[in-house]
Amino acid sequence: MAISSTRVEAADGAGNVSALEVDGSVSDAKNRGDISAGFRHADAQHWPAGSEFEVALRRHVIDPWFPRCLDLTHGGFLSDFDQAWRPCGPNEKLMEFQARQTWLAAELLEFAPDDERLRQAALHGFRFLRDVMWDHTSGGWFHRTNRAGEPLEAYTKHAHGIAYGINACIAIHTATAEAGALDLARVGYDWLEQHAHDKQHGGYFGWLKRDGTPIRQPSDCPWKTEDDTLGTPIGFKDVNVHSDLLETLLYVNRLLESKAADRLDELVHLFCTKMITPSGALFFSFESDWTPVPQIMRYGQALQTVHRLLAVGDLVGNEQRMIYIARRLMNLTLRYGWDNENGGVFFAGPGASCTSLEGHDLIVRKKLWWVQFEALRALLALSFAVPDHELYLDYFKRQWSYVQEHIFDVQYGGTYPAGLHNAHRWRRLFGRRFAPSEVTRKAHDWKDASHEGWALLHCISALKCNAHNWESPAHKSETQ
Repeated sequence: MAISSTRVEAADGAGNVSALEVDGSVSDAKNRGDISAGFRHADAQHWPAGSEFEVALRRHVIDPWFPRCLDLTHGGFLSDFDQAWRPCGPNEKLMEFQARQTWLAAELLEFAPDDERLRQAALHGFRFLRDVMWDHTSGGWFHRTNRAGEPLEAYTKHAHGIAYGINACIAIHTATAEAGALDLARVGYDWLEQHAHDKQHGGYFGWLKRDGTPIRQPSDCPWKTEDDTLGTPIGFKDVNVHSDLLETLLYVNRLLESKAADRLDELVHLFCTKMITPSGALFFSFESDWTPVPQIMRYGQALQTVHRLLAVGDLVGNEQRMIYIARRLMNLTLRYGWDNENGGVFFAGPGASCTSLEGHDLIVRKKLWWVQFEALRALLALSFAVPDHELYLDYFKRQWSYVQEHIFDVQYGGTYPAGLHNAHRWRRLFGRRFAPSEVTRKAHDWKDASHEGWALLHCISALKCNAHNWESPAHKSETQ
């Protein structure tokens, strides 16, 4: 795979490949566009410190979730809580929720190694993944079970959940050295490769039958539906699955003796040539041969891809090119997805300048919690990767203010599903206390603690390890 060539290739709107020069500052400045308009350097006295994020991590992640979410009756984690953290709902066991909570608990344990709550949670989650979610007959992890661990969704599996299962097992091995964790990661990856990898066009099929056969058309599905269990049209590939797999392949390469080096190169190549345009727009859905399907851009997936491209740069031997493409993604997301009035990042919208059509707004203005935390993580990661970091640090500071004001629940702890200022006016008038439960609930099967937990851990680590590499702009101006 020609990842180490002298130019970066990216797809245009029709899926064709063009080359992008990566050296020189002219194209970077040009690409920045107007995203710096109206911004002033942050006040050094109010610059976020690592200690702020440590307090937030304990208040809104560790203390409300652990050990409350442990299902001590059936194993795994409970997934349904209302605003005040009272149990509600059926608490079905979704693979993504179970794996992400396990992975997060393992990483939190490295942050707080003496916290026995976290050690208990990490091992509790791993044993559920190993003993219940894993299919001991056909291999692979079931995508969903009921609370007692009986498989649902006709025993189907999904590459999206399997990716998180592999990551969770690797994290458990790293944090606890639990016997069998790394072996299960290896077996899980081998099963994924054998059944989900598309040997003809590259990338991965998402939805799989129990025996691993890809479900590629509605007639293959065990029940009547046009979409898979993640809501993707059957037969399509998407960025959601492949961005998560990019991170999985990063961990597999680092801890399983470069077992997936070729596959990582393949996936990076697909991102550079099929998924990301020269302007920085990110396609979401594709035919199986990687022909892009026109859709609006999902800004959250773009932000996730930013920090993942930065993370794999050293492994693919082309760090500067990964920085360049990550910067393109970030700049376009800020240009069209950033709320200049209130702060925060919208869920989705155009990847070009047409933001309305015949008087209709084309931007999905809801600000989901996970998108806001992915923005925090990506902005800080990119600011440490580029020499002119002030702009991204300004956005980072504003994003942190938005999260503190609109996403954290200061009364009960935890995070709201979305910024409440986006709710209908009549709902805002009643305030948080009387808002509908779907607006304020703290957990459901697709809302675990991973996005906020990982983002806050990244901020703590990055600010501690890299603060000496830069000074806040205001401080520089005072000392010159």
